[in-house]
Amino acid sequence: MAQTRRSPVVRMLRGRGTPGWDRAAARCTAWWARALELILPVSCAACGVPGATLCSACRRLLRRSTARPAAVVPPGPLEDAGVRVLVAGDYEHELAAALLAYKNGGRTDLVPVLAAALSGALAATARGTASSGPLHWVPVPTSARARRRRWFDPVAVLLDAAALPSGSAVRHALRHRPPVRRTGHPGSQKSRRRADRVRAIRGTMRARDVSGLTCVVVDDVLTTGATAAEAVRCLRGAGAVVPAVVTLAGVRARRSPPENAQMSDPVVREFPHSFL
Repeated sequence: MAQTRRSPVVRMLRGRGTPGWDRAAARCTAWWARALELILPVSCAACGVPGATLCSACRRLLRRSTARPAAVVPPGPLEDAGVRVLVAGDYEHELAAALLAYKNGGRTDLVPVLAAALSGALAATARGTASSGPLHWVPVPTSARARRRRWFDPVAVLLDAAALPSGSAVRHALRHRPPVRRTGHPGSQKSRRRADRVRAIRGTMRARDVSGLTCVVVDDVLTTGATAAEAVRCLRGAGAVVPAVVTLAGVRARRSPPENAQMSDPVVREFPHSFL
């Protein structure tokens, strides 16, 4: 019996959520960004100076701020999980502006810059992680809602573009799934208390094909640690050893927050290429 051939559109839609889809979507986004430069010339993602993805001054400052990835005190949920936490830099100034432009403004021209910063954090994590086998870098998956808005997974794209330590590999072992029931107070993730975030995120991921592997969770920004802790829980539940979490940026306030502290976004300008 002849196999029915699906149209290219059907095959494309069935591929949404896969690493190949993310790479293709990111390339399409970059193509549209280059096309828009004919109308709206590219500007520095941090200071707005026209003519470059990042101006020379902001690029230098971003490199300096991520030159020495550091181990930080794990936020509550990650402290409970007993994992080591490393960040490439603090979530402020040029790094915060570049991340926001990339994630919320569709500035995929920033991928090489951000991937280079992430590469340093991966190398530092690998040096400090004892493992009897190869390390597997597992990106925290984006939600279905965020994927529909951006058309790609920001963390997965950055990780795929990063320079990996020798002998290690990327493993897309986590998938996002909507929770059965939302709990806690309404509002953005940043404005929720830690316990509310842990409850809200519980059950939003599933892991597969990691039994016996040593996995390191990779995310873009570390705030309360609830998302990364859920990723650790899922991977361990599927049989993986998870010794560490690494992120591109970490909110500085996480180190010694007051009892009723709330996280807030850094102040950044609007971006002319915010078309997603």
